[in-house]
Amino acid sequence: MLPFLATAARACAPRTAATALRLQSVSFSTIYDHQTPYEDINRHRSDAEQRIAKVPIVELASDVAVCDGGGGALGHPVEYIQLDTRKHNTPQACKYCGVRYRMKEGYHAGH
Repeated sequence: MLPFLATAARACAPRTAATALRLQSVSFSTIYDHQTPYEDINRHRSDAEQRIAKVPIVELASDVAVCDGGGGALGHPVEYIQLDTRKHNTPQACKYCGVRYRMKEGYHAGH
């Protein structure tokens, strides 16, 4: 009876930050880095990250991109993406669909 209680107490005990971080990095897949075996990070056998990487970056003459996912009612909530960041000309991705946006070369915000 006592070993069972000790195991239950250990299972219910709060995790340390290091343990939680380690568990989080294992349980969530990240962008494929071409070094980790593909099967280890893609449990659902989805090729969504490879497909979105093939979509060309959308260049805009604006400092804000507006993404609604396309398709009208089949899209996603409207997201406003700030393109004028500290790292100039780095693509910014939509958090819903993954489409990447970048300011056109030579465009300066506020003009």
